[in-house]
Amino acid sequence: MSKSQPQQVITPQNTSNIIETLKKFKRMKLLHRFLEPSLSIIGCFLATICVICCFFYLDYRAYIKGFMFSNFKSSERFQWLKNNGGNSEFGVKKVEFWSELGNGCDVFDGDWLWDESYPLYQSKDCKFMDFGFRCSESGRPDSFYTKWRWQPKHCNLPRFDARLMLEKLKNKRIVFAGDSIGRNQWESLLCLLASAVPDQNTIYEVNGNPITKHKGFLIFKFKDYNCTVEYYRSPFLVQQGRPPVGAPDKVKSTLRLDQMDWNSGKWKDADYLVLNTAYVIVVPISEQFGVVTFKPGQRGGDWKTGGTCHMESLPELGISLVPPQIWPKFTIATDVLTARKNQSINSRAINLLNITVMSSRRKDGHLSLYYLGPGAGLASIHRQDCSHWCLPGVPDSWNELLYAVMFRRDVTPSWNVTSFQTQAV
Repeated sequence: MSKSQPQQVITPQNTSNIIETLKKFKRMKLLHRFLEPSLSIIGCFLATICVICCFFYLDYRAYIKGFMFSNFKSSERFQWLKNNGGNSEFGVKKVEFWSELGNGCDVFDGDWLWDESYPLYQSKDCKFMDFGFRCSESGRPDSFYTKWRWQPKHCNLPRFDARLMLEKLKNKRIVFAGDSIGRNQWESLLCLLASAVPDQNTIYEVNGNPITKHKGFLIFKFKDYNCTVEYYRSPFLVQQGRPPVGAPDKVKSTLRLDQMDWNSGKWKDADYLVLNTAYVIVVPISEQFGVVTFKPGQRGGDWKTGGTCHMESLPELGISLVPPQIWPKFTIATDVLTARKNQSINSRAINLLNITVMSSRRKDGHLSLYYLGPGAGLASIHRQDCSHWCLPGVPDSWNELLYAVMFRRDVTPSWNVTSFQTQAV
């Protein structure tokens, strides 16, 4: 006879245990329902953090620049420069640089002023520009750097008139000699002048050389005006030679300070000679109208070797970023040039364009990552160009000063200066 299985007796205590277990299960279910959306929120939050980090990693410049500029436009400093900076300085109305009263105005003492009418040309409309200077066509997302013009404190500069400049250059030669910054300025002038010529085919390089990736010298002729705008590469302006026998390994070359560059013979008959060098070397200048310019130092490092300027979208207004070690060299050069000018038969033959301070404030205007050319992408963030300048941009202001100084030499009280358009605001 088989034994029957013992039957489980349900007692009030067992019933209580079952009910308690069901309650715990229900609470766990409710907790799961609560945690499910929480986990989703946490996941979204982490994903957002990742996206933001990616933006920083990928250097999301367009957003940053737009954000910075929107804040800047609402600042009191910007509003003052825009509404009052060009009208008066401490309540005194500015005179016109070309007027008789403008003779004593220091055009290099001023600040950058926002001007909606700038730039004076677009890079896409100028075929006489090296691809390396075409920042906007090479991917730069903002154009703020093209909207600033130089405003002297005590006078108004004349607005650049390309047709008037071409008339002045008629049957003449203007020569730029110096380093690559001089070439930057030379190409700026080419584009400024070309903007006033309807038939661009009447402007050509006399030897048929392309402007891109060409070294040595280039001569562009404006056929309708029988004038040439020339560039001669000469980084030191004087002869460069091999190091002497027995020189230390770190000595790579020598400079003959008493001998001009090998190509200097081609400059001799220039009607206007513009010299530019990164090195403060004083050279003899002929009795033709001469201009000597000094460029500012690089920002954060030399060209392509550690400089950082790709996140800059605004100028440094009201301050100078020129390294202090530059000034002693600059003072020596200006003293020598002043003495040379005083000894000249034509005391107005030499003019010094002191663009150092004004340019040092324009940390926003460099090529940075945008020098490889249209369609070539951006340069490495570790190989930025914080020495050369985007076009249109800062070099156009150098040429506006050149234009103003060139015409200032010819100004007489009999001129009707109101016939020329000025930059008064």
